[in-house]
Amino acid sequence: MWVLRRSALFAGILTFTSVPAVANPEWHDVSPSPPARMDHAMAFDVARQCTVLFGWAGDAGTWEWDGVSWIRHAPGLLSARENHAMVYDSARERVVLFGGFDGVLRGDTWEWDGASWEQKATTGPSPRRLHAMAYDSVRGKTVLFGGNDGERNGETWEWDGAAWELRATDGPSARGGHAMAYDMARQTVVLMGGASDGNGDVETWGWDGSKWELLSTTGPGGQTRHVMAYDSARQRIVLYSGTSNQGKTWEWDGQSWELRSTSGPSPRRAPAMTYASIRGRVVLFGGRFDRAFTSETWEWDGGAWMLTSKGMDPRTGHAMVYDRARGQLVLQGGRNGMRDDDLAVGTWLWSGDQWEYRFGGPSPRVQLAMTYDRAREQVVLFGGRGGLIFHDTWLWNGTCWDYATSEGPTRRWGHAMTFDGSRDRVVLFGGQFSDNCRFQGDTWEWDGSTWALVSTEGPGARARHALAYDSLRRRTVLFGGAVNRRCDGGGHYGDTWEWDGVTWSLVSTTGPSPRQGHAMAYDGGLDRVILFGGEGGHQQAMGDTWSWDGRAWTELSTPGPSPRSGHAMAYDSDRGRLLLFGGSTALGLNDETWEFAGACSGREQISKSSCMDRNGTNQLNVFLSGSLEGDTFTVTLSSDGASRSGTINSRGKGKAKFNNRPPGDSGVASATWGCRAVEEQEYGCPS
Repeated sequence: MWVLRRSALFAGILTFTSVPAVANPEWHDVSPSPPARMDHAMAFDVARQCTVLFGWAGDAGTWEWDGVSWIRHAPGLLSARENHAMVYDSARERVVLFGGFDGVLRGDTWEWDGASWEQKATTGPSPRRLHAMAYDSVRGKTVLFGGNDGERNGETWEWDGAAWELRATDGPSARGGHAMAYDMARQTVVLMGGASDGNGDVETWGWDGSKWELLSTTGPGGQTRHVMAYDSARQRIVLYSGTSNQGKTWEWDGQSWELRSTSGPSPRRAPAMTYASIRGRVVLFGGRFDRAFTSETWEWDGGAWMLTSKGMDPRTGHAMVYDRARGQLVLQGGRNGMRDDDLAVGTWLWSGDQWEYRFGGPSPRVQLAMTYDRAREQVVLFGGRGGLIFHDTWLWNGTCWDYATSEGPTRRWGHAMTFDGSRDRVVLFGGQFSDNCRFQGDTWEWDGSTWALVSTEGPGARARHALAYDSLRRRTVLFGGAVNRRCDGGGHYGDTWEWDGVTWSLVSTTGPSPRQGHAMAYDGGLDRVILFGGEGGHQQAMGDTWSWDGRAWTELSTPGPSPRSGHAMAYDSDRGRLLLFGGSTALGLNDETWEFAGACSGREQISKSSCMDRNGTNQLNVFLSGSLEGDTFTVTLSSDGASRSGTINSRGKGKAKFNNRPPGDSGVASATWGCRAVEEQEYGCPS
């Protein structure tokens, strides 16, 4: 909690500048689009004219796509899961979800009304995954077929909005990983493919509400984990075949399949697809190919695919800093696939709500290091590996990268850098030359034009450690790192060192457990170094958050990103936010963007109070600003305890109005925000 009090400049009118502050720091997922994923589900909500996406392990949020941007609804009661199925019930204007896997098989039925999920049933089909559903709009029934409930299943069920009914146990053979869509023009649920014998099936079946009929055994070939959607404008079912047929697009006209495209989305497995009728577009999101996930959004207009949204690729081993001169985060490098040569190209910029791509710059690389040189207003990049192990220095001026020099530190990767603001020097420590035991324990400094070796003593040689500059105490802080276990003295470090510009000092051997691949940044709002995540022994990823105050580490009991290593963090000093991106998790490479900050903006203030005579009575208005949209507030007057409450608008503002104030009324107006920020200001009314 923070409190400010201002005295009156003159009766009735007050203005001032607030002081930024942070209260109750928490992690917030601010990813501008759904993180890369597979095995999710989508349906188009006709009443609300948006595509609804749900699912993927670790993400219990519900996403909506309006054709321009994605928005995320906070998690509710529905557990994060995968391999479920979803459809839109147009008669009841609800999205229906059944089953899936969240660590155990689920047999629950949920409905989405545009605001929240509500559980509707726990009876019906057995708990299962990899089933498929379609909504029969003529009969007003959701049709479910197959899946895996411990073994492949061949049942047909229908949901009427109140209960499930088993309709058939014959028809297509038991299978999972198939796809279904309702052909409205021909009033038939169409099923294609799936794994019935371990391979993708070639059959196409139709369900008319009472029985199944085999419609075709030709067309796309054996399919599994593909997707289908019905294009009502063109009266065609669209099938995206995914990996098994090199990303081909097929259409079904009620009689046969026709190959329509071999271009568009790259081959991928288990994306999700639906038809956005308001725009006449088939929407496809996500999927997985060659052990890499994607967060691309594609749309099919009946003739060609268009890439309509692309988040930053999931990655690990990248670097990120905040460019204070230009008010944006700069991210460079990293590995965006599972192979060592899957190297990310280009530079990404974050302005507070979106990532923007810039082409060009240093050659692709991983395990590089960057920092922001505040004195010279440029980003400094050094080293890394990408085929070669680099020893080049590059400078970013907000528009482009300029090569500076290859003189200075030897070739290395897994090193760390930070900027010493008291001495206007970039500090670099450690790193690794190759995959053998050639680790570095040297300290270098960059003055804007040349590198100088300033120490070979201090912390032991290591790589994948982290550095951050504590500007309050004027010390560079180092924590952790590792040396390969096969090397003499190998293992993970859990020591904390500080550099004062002359010597290193070992200041702590307690705190976070030994680790490598963690990230650290100095939070100027908290005046603390913040550490998150990393990898311990046996490649165990960590998801803990710690703060360093110059004397001791304190673990912060705040939920946040999933355990990971190889991520990057930087502090946005203008917005008072610490940003984290990416990393490697148990599910693979990650593309989430997180903020660590108080629930408050840190800029909450009473911007003005005014008490004026309105037709013989005094009206007092207290104006609030600098708040987060949706936060609540209460303003209370000290003279008689009168109070008014409200909600902050989209401009971050609010107003409390008090009518019929007594002549000469004066006192203190106290504003309390829902995030627990508090502001006090004196007021006075005319006599």
